[in-house]
Amino acid sequence: MERDDRWPLPTSQVPMMRAPGSPVEDAYQAQLLRAHAELREGNLPAGQDRPGMVRRAVLESWRRSLSRLQDHPTVPSRPVLAAPQLESARSGHLFGPIMPLLRSRLIAPAVEAGMLVALGDAQGRLLWVEGPSAVRTRAESMGFAPGADWSEEAMGTSAPALALATGSPVQVVGAEHFVEAVHPWSCSAVPVLHPRSGEVIGVIDVTGDVGAVAPIVLPLLRSTALAAQEELRALLAPGAASRPGRTGAGAVEDEGAGHGTGTDHRPLLQVMGPGAPRLRCGGRDLELSGRHAELLLLLHLHPDGIRGAELAEQLHGDPRHEGTVRAEVVRLRRLLGAGGPGPDGRALPEGSRPGIASRPYRLLGEVDSDLRRVRQALDRADVAALLDAHRGPLLTASDAPAVVRAREELAAHVREVVLEHASAEQLWRYAQRPEGAGDAEVLMTVLALAPPDAPERSAAVVRLEALRREAG
Repeated sequence: MERDDRWPLPTSQVPMMRAPGSPVEDAYQAQLLRAHAELREGNLPAGQDRPGMVRRAVLESWRRSLSRLQDHPTVPSRPVLAAPQLESARSGHLFGPIMPLLRSRLIAPAVEAGMLVALGDAQGRLLWVEGPSAVRTRAESMGFAPGADWSEEAMGTSAPALALATGSPVQVVGAEHFVEAVHPWSCSAVPVLHPRSGEVIGVIDVTGDVGAVAPIVLPLLRSTALAAQEELRALLAPGAASRPGRTGAGAVEDEGAGHGTGTDHRPLLQVMGPGAPRLRCGGRDLELSGRHAELLLLLHLHPDGIRGAELAEQLHGDPRHEGTVRAEVVRLRRLLGAGGPGPDGRALPEGSRPGIASRPYRLLGEVDSDLRRVRQALDRADVAALLDAHRGPLLTASDAPAVVRAREELAAHVREVVLEHASAEQLWRYAQRPEGAGDAEVLMTVLALAPPDAPERSAAVVRLEALRREAG
């Protein structure tokens, strides 16, 4: 397995920020050990009286932990979820149906770098812990395992606990952990929010040696959390719950109470980003083949109609393939006319399906698309809406000449708007995507806009250095 570029350096090569007073500095860690000794003696360090002894957020967590864990435990946490309860908790959690995204964006590159990735619920219970087997075995000896409770109430100060307690991204280094058994470890964590209610639904954590608190890690976790929220927003949209496999661990239920289902019942053509293209009709989805998606996209882009020869040229690069296009349109009409097989085997509802007229070919009835929403955000220079709507390239697998042109033009337009109008955090979010990962200009713009202490700035420096080495 090749190392993923989203984790740009092996752990042993990750440059650490060892400025005076930083959490990874040896002197600071020695201060922490002295502070723990005072804790055991019943004297909590006074942060105001002894500045720099313990970071404020950590000290506040220690105070809360001490009030809840009077015996200052040194023993590992015990699992609170046995196997049957753990499976039930996993199947009922919103992380379940987006595990493929979490594995590709975070788990795979982090594990390749020798780290553990833990996914916990809003109560701090670890539902998934993945990583190299040797590292998992070491972590299990301190109770860091699926089913364990790593809330602040149970284990005191840790990155997952502090992220849930504060609702903010956090890093906890070495002896900043409340429990002594966890002092050899470092961790970074971010909370994940429900895309509609904004409530915390869980936490994503990276645990390991000091590489787990490298400058790149928090921005990577932030971008993963945002991608997870985007994916959940799509899955929680009207009709998405009836997709194939949305039962058990794949079920998606809208936990954001009080949110309506929307009133836009137009068919929605989904052609952006990963996954198979789909046509959502009447609250249910029809998966499209590559050719059918290309045809619907080109008809959608020509609302006034397009002649057969022109459509053949845009699809095949040669107007002489008009006969082939005619046959393809017939098959697409048959699919739409029959309603196609919905995810549950039933026909899509009558009246919700677009038709196709001839001479010229055109769609009958209004069809919306994720591409249209991207273009609307581009027209407004609304970067937040743009990054939400633009989930990836247009029909990535298509080699139809007109689609390739549209894909390249769209990518260039998105990049231009992001460079001109995005904040540093939005630029870094764009840089986490394949199209932005190796873009030096985007990274340099992050450096120009980000405050000196922003994690995005440090992460951009690391990425630029990796690009420089790759270029020789």
